Amino acid sequence: MSGGERVGTTARRWEIALACTAAAVVLAAVTVAAIVAVPPTIANLSSEVADGSAPTDLGDASVVVPADWVVTRDSDEAITVRTPDGALRARLESVDESPGDVVADAGVGASRSELLASGLTAVHVDLDDGRVVAGVGEPDAAPSVRVVVQVHPTAGDEPAAYRTAIGDLLEGIGR
Repeated sequence: MSGGERVGTTARRWEIALACTAAAVVLAAVTVAAIVAVPPTIANLSSEVADGSAPTDLGDASVVVPADWVVTRDSDEAITVRTPDGALRARLESVDESPGDVVADAGVGASRSELLASGLTAVHVDLDDGRVVAGVGEPDAAPSVRVVVQVHPTAGDEPAAYRTAIGDLLEGIGR
């Protein structure tokens, strides 16, 4: 083997090593991109946009989600909904508790009770962390629907601006 062949072989080894390193970097980048992109894509596949009139079943109850809100089915007895701007997100779940028990389980705070147009009672409380927890159903009977709302308004908006949207969501709950 002459000196020229040896230099060519050494250079070839470096080219192969660099190519393998580049392939490993590209593979790692594709893996990270898949880890980031796949879970939201799967969630979007199980999501639909509410029409504002068709009820969505929640175990023994149902809810008519306001038009244009995104509905994601979590289980047969639970859904997650969000407003079109994404600032309000709520999880609704059918539970074997009375509305008052739902709120009592949520923690401390002055609860309020309201009679909805459907004839059901909504008991709700504002928590210190900004969440709203509500139980909707017959006043002292189980089952009911637990609603946990989180509002993260866009710049310039106040969480109180979403009170009407929360009310619309609670009004949509029925048996």
